[in-house]
Amino acid sequence: MTTAVVLAPSIVLVDARPACRTHTACLIRNRWPDARVHEAADLAGALAEAAELAQDDHPAELFIVDGASAADTAAALHERHPAAQVAVVGTTAAPGCLRVEAPLSAEGAEQLLALVGWEA
Repeated sequence: MTTAVVLAPSIVLVDARPACRTHTACLIRNRWPDARVHEAADLAGALAEAAELAQDDHPAELFIVDGASAADTAAALHERHPAAQVAVVGTTAAPGCLRVEAPLSAEGAEQLLALVGWEA
């Protein structure tokens, strides 16, 4: 008999505000302690995180983007990583991306993680 191991999805939080990234990371980790959460301050950082995850064979499955240029950042991430889900917090979502109410709540985090099949 074999046992399947389900890895937590790889999530990249993108926000220029460190406190906001920490808040979102804590929401996710409090509900899912095994979460693989990575943080980036901007698009360049998010792309670097995604490249590193891909090298480790754990491609980013969900990008959560917040901040002043969230819609533009989300659009660029969606274009470069079409297999990943991209969610924008509290602003107008780019085409192909989801929009989530701000500030992100525990319930909002659960909805986002359900997108990548990781439900409580």
